[in-house]
Amino acid sequence: MANNEETIINKQIDVETIIELANYLMDQKEEYDRLIELDENKNKGLSLSEQVYEYKKMTDPKIDFEITFNDNKEVQQSDYNWFIGNLTNIEKIKKIRMYFSIYFKDNSRGKDNVIYRRMTESISFYEHRVYLKVEGTELEEEIYKNHSYIRGILERGEDRYNKTVKNKMVRIQSFCLSIGFVLSYIIYFILNGMKADLPEILVQMLENKYVIIIGQWFVAAIVGNIFGYPIMMGLYRNILPRSKYSHYSTSSHKSVYVDDIDNYVGECEVHIGKNANCGKNRALIEKIYKVTRIVVLIQLVISIILFFILK
Repeated sequence: MANNEETIINKQIDVETIIELANYLMDQKEEYDRLIELDENKNKGLSLSEQVYEYKKMTDPKIDFEITFNDNKEVQQSDYNWFIGNLTNIEKIKKIRMYFSIYFKDNSRGKDNVIYRRMTESISFYEHRVYLKVEGTELEEEIYKNHSYIRGILERGEDRYNKTVKNKMVRIQSFCLSIGFVLSYIIYFILNGMKADLPEILVQMLENKYVIIIGQWFVAAIVGNIFGYPIMMGLYRNILPRSKYSHYSTSSHKSVYVDDIDNYVGECEVHIGKNANCGKNRALIEKIYKVTRIVVLIQLVISIILFFILK
């Protein structure tokens, strides 16, 4: 049971998860509306002293959706369709809060034994934070069940600090080398076609297998990083951990910064606002890596074969 506001950490929270939770809260509201209506129909026409109820509403079951936009405009509505409609422009949203409340009384155990039951559920989403609070009185079983279910949905998402982040340099360099290999072949064929106009030393280098093989990897690394690195860092924007000061290097006379992993895993990545495209970018990075790692492997095999067949 959660009587205090909790923080969800190290999870990716996508729009589908937010919608699933909104649907869950709406289902709860509709169920309590149904139970209250059944109770009212059961007691219709009875005198006050004869009425026995389990769900005598003190206030209407209520659900509110609150959205704070990037311009700090805050709007609150109970209209589910309004809420879902705004999620189509998730990049314009910096905060989402969903709130459900129910308050009723129960005299089914006797006229002199009236029990007041109450429950509230609040879920708040920021770009890097998710807060959950479920509390109430005389509804312990429902509170425990709902809290466990909501938290389970939130923690079902993939870890924020996953292979895409942990092995970022492998993915970045795989992409850069793949671009570099393509460009190195273009450079080689252009130079080979200009042999007659090249200095003798360059012609000799183009005929040297060690220069061809090692040089290709060297050129691929340099040229590939020039063109590929900015592209990959654009995809990694808002995904990578922030840097923090580590120490001062006496050899390079520079301050050394490292990824702030502790702070990174202590937060979430909610795909709203600046993080709206993070989910798509993560998926694209992994798709690119699946292709480029094969390209690098093929080139490695080609280089080994060339080493043995070239003189």
